[in-house]
Amino acid sequence: MRVAPLSEKHLLELTQTADRALSQWLTGQHVTEPLDIVRALERVLLFLKQHGDASAQARQVGSLAFAFGHQLVRAGRWSWQSVSEDGGVNPSVVRDDGRACLVIDTVTAMVTQRSSVGLVELYRGLLDDAAIEVPGVLRVTASLPPPLVERVERDLLSRLSHVRGAARMWRCPEELEAVAEHFAHALLSTRQPGWAFEATHALWTRCGGPFAQDPEEHADMRSRMWGEHVETARSQVTLGFASLWALLDREPEREAAMTPWIEELLDAPKLAGAPDRLHAVLFSLIGFVARDPQAYVTQLGVERQRLGGHELRPFHIVAPPGPSEASLTYTRKFTSWDAVVKGVERVVATLSELRQLDGRE
Repeated sequence: MRVAPLSEKHLLELTQTADRALSQWLTGQHVTEPLDIVRALERVLLFLKQHGDASAQARQVGSLAFAFGHQLVRAGRWSWQSVSEDGGVNPSVVRDDGRACLVIDTVTAMVTQRSSVGLVELYRGLLDDAAIEVPGVLRVTASLPPPLVERVERDLLSRLSHVRGAARMWRCPEELEAVAEHFAHALLSTRQPGWAFEATHALWTRCGGPFAQDPEEHADMRSRMWGEHVETARSQVTLGFASLWALLDREPEREAAMTPWIEELLDAPKLAGAPDRLHAVLFSLIGFVARDPQAYVTQLGVERQRLGGHELRPFHIVAPPGPSEASLTYTRKFTSWDAVVKGVERVVATLSELRQLDGRE
């Protein structure tokens, strides 16, 4: 599904259609609250069910759909967007976490009695995030409002600069580069929902990446961490961070921007590469979303202790429970730290240039 903002012209037409419908249907009724209006619209739905098919009442069905959608928008967190398979205009309401209601499809299903759910039940369920089996209710990658996009972009660029400046907090150059590349992907995905990781990697390559070298040193380090048990290591990382993600107290704006990519990585962890790279990426991205970073670090320590026997032991270490090996990797002789730092600098400059060309500065 493609999600795109509606033009000012389309938004005005939606508002006018909903206002005309409500003035016609609510004659003599003094209701202003969204739920009360939806209750009144339920009676209109019943009338349409009893009088002809949906195609013969296309205008009324459309008016009812837009009037219903307008009440969700009034309730907060929902906005009008266009949601379609082919990129055409299909006015729908989308919540900031990606839940969507294609109102024309949904109301048509109700009128034709393919759905037994009523408007009031649907309205309450959508507000409460209840599981509702109704045609036209689905999850999409939402298009974020421009002010939110700008704030999250600034935060992501700042975090990229911090990642570059604190290079030695990572265990190896490949981890540093992986974290930076995934933050760059999160930024590009925020600008353009549906942006593919392959496109981010192509941009990374145009900037000269991959920047990390030392293949033998990296391979020897990993052989000591998990040896031939690579899938066990990857599974431990995925399960550990999935638990943390489920418990996380999230900063709402960053959650809206970052959730699609974090959850895609949890579903397809090989996208991040080796288990230690996956560990570094998920640690960083989820930490970026945390409302209270210190509480996140504390919970991370509890989860590490549960899985590995020590609060500092990374999830990807495959060995009997014992003291943390976290510090051992810092003694390795990696030579490409500076190459990665300079490469990330070039990527940040490119992202900033693209931001200026896009008119965001």
